[in-house]
Amino acid sequence: MRLKLLDGEKQETYVAPNLARCVRVLCAVLALLLSLSLTKKASAQGFRFEKAVYTQSSIDKLAESDVVLAERAVHTCRCAVRNEKSTKRSLLNAKRLLVVERELNVPELMIGMSLAAACSESCYNDQAKGDHSFSRSGKHPKAVGILQLWPWVKKHGVDRTDLESSATFWINHIKQVRKKTVKTCRPRTKLLSWRQAWVAGVRAPKKGGRCREIPKHWRHFKKIQKIKEEIDHNHECCGC
Repeated sequence: MRLKLLDGEKQETYVAPNLARCVRVLCAVLALLLSLSLTKKASAQGFRFEKAVYTQSSIDKLAESDVVLAERAVHTCRCAVRNEKSTKRSLLNAKRLLVVERELNVPELMIGMSLAAACSESCYNDQAKGDHSFSRSGKHPKAVGILQLWPWVKKHGVDRTDLESSATFWINHIKQVRKKTVKTCRPRTKLLSWRQAWVAGVRAPKKGGRCREIPKHWRHFKKIQKIKEEIDHNHECCGC
């Protein structure tokens, strides 16, 4: 038996369209809530670098001056040129690091920062493993990769055994820290602002900040910058 409304029409004539409309509205609301949830989750996660990829073509695009800088920087790092195999690997990885720096628009006064860190941390070995003593058993490495990043970076999607992934995160992390150190340290120069961000970015937080400290890679970085100045000067003189 079918129910009828007061005007004599069947109830299903009104119920079916209204039910379909409610379903569509409910689906739209759920979709909106889901998108907001994903956006919030993505912003909370910060940088994500699972898809960082190395290609030979990216190295081929490096300027000649950058290629020379990579080669000279490697040869100033004694542990990177112990034998033919390590030298070949180091030269390739130094060029890959410069590609990342150029793609991230690192200012000229800081070009070579990742090269200096890579020498000190891993001797340009992108598969290096260290800091075993910090693990409970003493057998598992805490620091992995070209820049010896610790496990906490994995929550940002970093593949520590991938050079591009590690270097991209490392540089962007220092950039983010710089926004804070500029306010807290009030540096007099741009170079000083980067130095303060660098040391704050690679060391544990400290009450009062690390405005007067210097990263352990700084001396080697200054040497690389001096080499860069010589290369740039020679290219200007030659008209290259």
